[in-house]
Amino acid sequence: MKKTVTTLATAFLFVVTISAQKASVGITAGLSLANYKVKEDGNDESDKTKAGITAGLIANFPAGKNFMIQTGVQWVQKGTRENEDGGIDKVSINVNTIEIPVNFLYNSNRFFIGAGPSVALAVSGKLRAGDLSVKAKFGHSDEDLMKGFDFGANIVTGYQSPGGFLVAANFNQGFSNLMPGGPGSGTLKSHYFGIRIGYVLKSKKA
Repeated sequence: MKKTVTTLATAFLFVVTISAQKASVGITAGLSLANYKVKEDGNDESDKTKAGITAGLIANFPAGKNFMIQTGVQWVQKGTRENEDGGIDKVSINVNTIEIPVNFLYNSNRFFIGAGPSVALAVSGKLRAGDLSVKAKFGHSDEDLMKGFDFGANIVTGYQSPGGFLVAANFNQGFSNLMPGGPGSGTLKSHYFGIRIGYVLKSKKA
């Protein structure tokens, strides 16, 4: 319930903010290629990249002649797949997150590039092993799959046509240690590469 309230409050605040500003609003959808990196006892480990979907709303705020601030609310599927070894069942982790980036972009001839911080909240997930699946729990205890809140950084580039068509690619690196348990449990950090297409409406007249 707490996560649902937080998500709805964030979406409401986003809508109110863009309604009160001279902003262009759009929708996007695309592909996410995600993974997690685990560090334990000085060793870095990661499994196979997992494909998912991403979709959401964006808003572009003018910030000068060639600059803008882009934010939004994005649904991003993250996860990982373990390497198959002999007769061991295939194992995968699926995590659905709500992500809010704030990117500072430079525009030139309809092309843009920039970066900024992001926050993400895990809202649901599953751990699959062969034909079995278990609902994921998020929190700080040893019984949880991982922590639910992630702070990260985003790099994005793309192109927006005069008619509003948008194509963009981004890389997101999580900085938060998502490993549940105490500080001696090691570290678990997320990252993903996203490819999106979308459509942006023209900004409202002042």
